Amino acid sequence: METVRFLQDQPLFGGVGDSAMQAIMRLMRPQEFSTGEVIVREDEDGDSLFVICSGTVEVLKACPTTADPLGKRIAVLQVGDVFGEMELIDMQRRSASIRALEPVRVLALDNGSLFHLYESDLPTFTLIVMNLARELSRRLRCIDDLAVRSPGVTGSATAH
Repeated sequence: METVRFLQDQPLFGGVGDSAMQAIMRLMRPQEFSTGEVIVREDEDGDSLFVICSGTVEVLKACPTTADPLGKRIAVLQVGDVFGEMELIDMQRRSASIRALEPVRVLALDNGSLFHLYESDLPTFTLIVMNLARELSRRLRCIDDLAVRSPGVTGSATAH
């Protein structure tokens, strides 16, 4: 079982106090996946974000020129990384597929639990949403850097 300290050390929960973290842990569901198992599929509905507690996963984006039916690998995520957060923010379908590269253990936080946190502890909810915004901003900056360095790309991936 993951500890309060483990979660507080992850960017998503940075700055969250002990008692609030205890309450959040009660809202999270532990899940385990085997090597090669698809955790989420691109274009499916989703309502949870996942914090990786052990193992690594790959992020795959549909690509017609790739032999893998799930698409092209665009990232590898490891312990402490989060995926699925976009669906909690924009309420759209999954933007990519996630597949376990080895046995993976995650903690899942669904939309209903996040709403419960909003109703019961607005300051902690706000802190987590700000942490999510920071993570998404960091990812956009990485995409910008990749777009500038990639041959054949004429502009930035995002507008500033």
